[in-house]
Amino acid sequence: MHVCLVPGDELVASQLLASLDRDGRHRVTVCQDIAELSQATSTPDVILIDVQQFAALRENEPMVYLRLSRRSRIIVILSSRELLDAAHILAFADAWVFEDINLSRVNELIELGVEGHCILPKQFLSRMGVDEIRLTLLPRLTDVEFRCLQLLGQGLNNRTIAERLGLSEAVIKSMVRSVLAKLHFRNRTEAGVFAARQQGALPAARQATMRQNEARSA
Repeated sequence: MHVCLVPGDELVASQLLASLDRDGRHRVTVCQDIAELSQATSTPDVILIDVQQFAALRENEPMVYLRLSRRSRIIVILSSRELLDAAHILAFADAWVFEDINLSRVNELIELGVEGHCILPKQFLSRMGVDEIRLTLLPRLTDVEFRCLQLLGQGLNNRTIAERLGLSEAVIKSMVRSVLAKLHFRNRTEAGVFAARQQGALPAARQATMRQNEARSA
């Protein structure tokens, strides 16, 4: 089977190549970006593509995407923390590989993807699993937005939150919309239920994730 890898992170790419070459089941080629992929002369059976590259392909080169999707199975590579951000485009792929969960099973996942199947890690099928993803996204919130989320968890309305934070009700209304967008909530009730359920974990999770992000940037 011919597999074309369109990587994002170099470390993930090297791990994928090692897994793909381990048993010699696939002929592997590498395209550095979607421009190189679109100009390739041979048609792979499978395109194993980083989620950011896939998003760019879908948004910037829709006709190229249609051509490739008719000829090849497209399997997207992403991390678990990117799941909510990428949810709107994952339906356009044939399968997914999570680099922080099941990268070592890539050969099995490719074969399942070719047959039209996709493995979703079991933690994503539970409410608590989705909560864990949202906890990693808390550093996206400003300090005031984070406090607003905590107050939503207490069931407070915008007027009361505004009084607590010393801000106008209009500012709080805008802030709630920002919290919903950044953490991918459908409505304020869903956000409030999450904040109430994870009330004890929110501050520690935000601080821990911020430290991890700083360590990665260093």
